[in-house]
Amino acid sequence: MKRGAIAGLILLSACSTQPQEQTSFFRTEQTQLSLQSTPSGSVNVDNRYVGVTPMSYPLQYEQEVERDTRNVTFWETQPGLAMFLTLASLGLYLPFSAIPADSKTTLVPQDVYRRNRFEITVDAPGYEQWKQELDPKGEKTLELQAQLVKKSE
Repeated sequence: MKRGAIAGLILLSACSTQPQEQTSFFRTEQTQLSLQSTPSGSVNVDNRYVGVTPMSYPLQYEQEVERDTRNVTFWETQPGLAMFLTLASLGLYLPFSAIPADSKTTLVPQDVYRRNRFEITVDAPGYEQWKQELDPKGEKTLELQAQLVKKSE
């Protein structure tokens, strides 16, 4: 009885996956800006000319990603083979299949961004400058419609 309890305790402690180090880094994220204006005008992003409306322009910035690496067992990575070997060895393989055999890394995007503030301006002759500040946070696309106002004379 005592020997079975010890074997069970060893098996349970070996089955868990222990997280290793968690590190984070920033990767490039992109949001496609779709911009139209009435009337058509020249577009600047952060005081840099990028085209004439209507237009589409990629805004690039950085998003934090956390790397989570865990030790995994052969039972988790190859469950069919581990079950076969356990049955073929009359249960002797089971404790060995729970020993960490590999590592699994997952990337988890965080809600932390940097360099994601952009100033968009649209200029057209005879109209006041249209200005909008954007701070994208992982959206695939952003659509803007600029309504320019005529200058008063």
